[in-house]
Amino acid sequence: MSGVRASLPAPNKFIMQYKIIEDCSPYYIRFTHDGIDEFTKRALAIHDTYNWDDVNTGDIPKFMHNRLNPFLGKVVLSKTPLSSDISFNNMRVSFFKSSPGLYYRAHKDGLDHRFSINYTVKILDDQCVTSWYDDEVQTSYEMDYLDGRSRELVGFVKQNHIPAKTMIAKPNECILFNTDIYHDWDNSTSSNERIVLTLRSTTPGSVYYDDIRQILLKENE
Repeated sequence: MSGVRASLPAPNKFIMQYKIIEDCSPYYIRFTHDGIDEFTKRALAIHDTYNWDDVNTGDIPKFMHNRLNPFLGKVVLSKTPLSSDISFNNMRVSFFKSSPGLYYRAHKDGLDHRFSINYTVKILDDQCVTSWYDDEVQTSYEMDYLDGRSRELVGFVKQNHIPAKTMIAKPNECILFNTDIYHDWDNSTSSNERIVLTLRSTTPGSVYYDDIRQILLKENE
């Protein structure tokens, strides 16, 4: 992991301090920062007024990955203090929208994504559960790479496995999320849609979950 730090900008001494709510590393860290309520409110407003091409019109619960154009992505990134410490990709500022009743199978994000920063911009209940699984779970399934967008376990049966960790996301929080561990999310018992704003690194293969964790811990001292 030599050179990892070179891909991260130098910390800004004027950055607003991050407040860690729950550190469940290596799976996730829930945290907050000054102005987060206003940030999530504005982010949701952008989502609700943006002209998305992908619309769920059927009866089958659907997952939608809605990506902002690079200009608007840059605007969103300029409003989060995390951009002072992490080099985010303005071409990959995306909303993950889960329909009521959706279950999304176990997977790892992309081919080399190590972490994600997730803002919970629309969480209306406590029915959606995210779970992480040990790598041994892969031996029971074939892999689907979805054209490099994800590493999916085909035919994954949730009931056959015990998660290593589970999480119920809370509204108006930020999550350092380990995308390099197999995980799923289950919104199947919820009657509400769920929207999460996801931010990714400009160099996804070289910046790790622990690198971002150290930034949060340092600013939390």
